[in-house]
Amino acid sequence: MTKYKLLKPIKNVEWNVGEVREAAKDRDGGVYVARLGIFPTEIALLEHAGFIEEVNEVKLKTPKRWRAEKCGGYYYLNEDFGITYTADIWRAWDNARYEAGNYFQTTEQIEEFKKGVKALVGSK
Repeated sequence: MTKYKLLKPIKNVEWNVGEVREAAKDRDGGVYVARLGIFPTEIALLEHAGFIEEVNEVKLKTPKRWRAEKCGGYYYLNEDFGITYTADIWRAWDNARYEAGNYFQTTEQIEEFKKGVKALVGSK
């Protein structure tokens, strides 16, 4: 479905500026803005005049986080704010660190994380 966003008010049309409405197809295949009675030729004119714009919503995928292969190594921040390197053998604590975000591929990544944690807890 196509969606349109109202950029400027249109007289006698109940549609708030900034609001996005879906467009639907009528029986003849023409597209109109739902519940407003704005038909295909009007859509083109309103778009050309800068009253509405088509909105393309793109759903972004969350990139998969890195995880070491079984028995591969990773870094984590221990309870003393020390950096520890260990093998991931898919134990409960490996999984817990990964899920909590305390699981890093490089020392640079964990150093950045460590700075953030220390700033959060007020440690030097």
